Amino acid sequence: MKPKRYSLLAVLLAEYKAIFTNKLVVMVVIIGSLVYGLLYPMPYQNDIVTKQRLVIIDEDSSALSKQLIFLISATPEIALLESVPSLESAQALIESFQADGALLIPEGFEANAKKGVGTILSYMGNASYFLVYGAIAEGVHNAIEELSQRLRKQRNPDLLSTELVHLESIPLYNPSLGYINYALAAVLVFILHQTAIAGAGILSAYQNAIRKRAIQSRDLAALGHYSNVASALSIVSARILAFSSIYVALFALYFGVFFPLFGVSHIANASDFWCFSLMFIACCVASGVLLGSVLEDESLPTQVIFISSMPLVFILGFIWPSELLPRFLQGLGYMIPAFHGVRGLISLNQMGASFADVREHFTMLLVLFGFCFVASVVILRIRIKKARDGLDTLQGSASNAEINHKELA
Repeated sequence: MKPKRYSLLAVLLAEYKAIFTNKLVVMVVIIGSLVYGLLYPMPYQNDIVTKQRLVIIDEDSSALSKQLIFLISATPEIALLESVPSLESAQALIESFQADGALLIPEGFEANAKKGVGTILSYMGNASYFLVYGAIAEGVHNAIEELSQRLRKQRNPDLLSTELVHLESIPLYNPSLGYINYALAAVLVFILHQTAIAGAGILSAYQNAIRKRAIQSRDLAALGHYSNVASALSIVSARILAFSSIYVALFALYFGVFFPLFGVSHIANASDFWCFSLMFIACCVASGVLLGSVLEDESLPTQVIFISSMPLVFILGFIWPSELLPRFLQGLGYMIPAFHGVRGLISLNQMGASFADVREHFTMLLVLFGFCFVASVVILRIRIKKARDGLDTLQGSASNAEINHKELA
């Protein structure tokens, strides 16, 4: 018996129904994307690191050391707490998180300055919080530079400039020198990557599980489901279209609302952005469909995504340069849609690159999409053939039973 024919539109509508009636898919794709997109950036809204707590160990107790302490307190990066008598006292405050750093002004600081001899000032801070450590170090450095300028002018009042070369620091792509543009832009894209793969994988694996149980239980109604009688090409195409349309809306929400809301820069050309984003979305969904097509337990895609998330974050290269990773991990990165998606979208959004600059990443996404699409169709075709064979067997058995019943009657 020939299977019922389904048009691509009919399969697409059935896919939408399957997506929005599957609680786990809705939880991951819709609720997960919204909750992560809103909650993850909130702890980092105070993006610029200022007024970090510093204690002073002033062993010199001179007029010059007090002048330096005043200059340090005037910097926007530092809030002076108190003077402590020893390094041990300062260390105890840092270890108990009552202070963020300590500065030691050694004995003989003013005497050495008057002699024109340099003095080493020691700064101790918790480098685990590198933005905090860097902010305090910068504030102390600026105060010392200002004091040095004043001392030079005191020794030579006619001196107009003490430097032949002036250094101007320009923080490209991260003007605030904070966490928002450093990592948040990449993390939000990675969240969408993970939920897209997980959502498409859950639905595909769920239908595989239903198909397997239907074959084992010889359930004629379940075997007649669209996922068992429509063509594999139609199902994979419709599934990618359905999930991609949902993620187009989520991308518009993330980049149009969440990025401006949390202060993430977005300067990409609209046509370049959407051309690249659509390819990235389709590649993520196709990867999820392929993942789900080889599984028969709808809980496994979520577990795979959960376990792989932390290693993938480090492979992507925005926290640690991917060029410093072992070569086999660099090669693995090229097989992950997020690697190309994050790099391409950061280049377009934060760095103002043109589409030509991200063409290599676009091409790799296209290649990965093509591979995942073809592989998914092949695997699903094999599974559907088994379901159709089971359906034909059941229908044949039912027809024979009906004929026998009539003959007996």
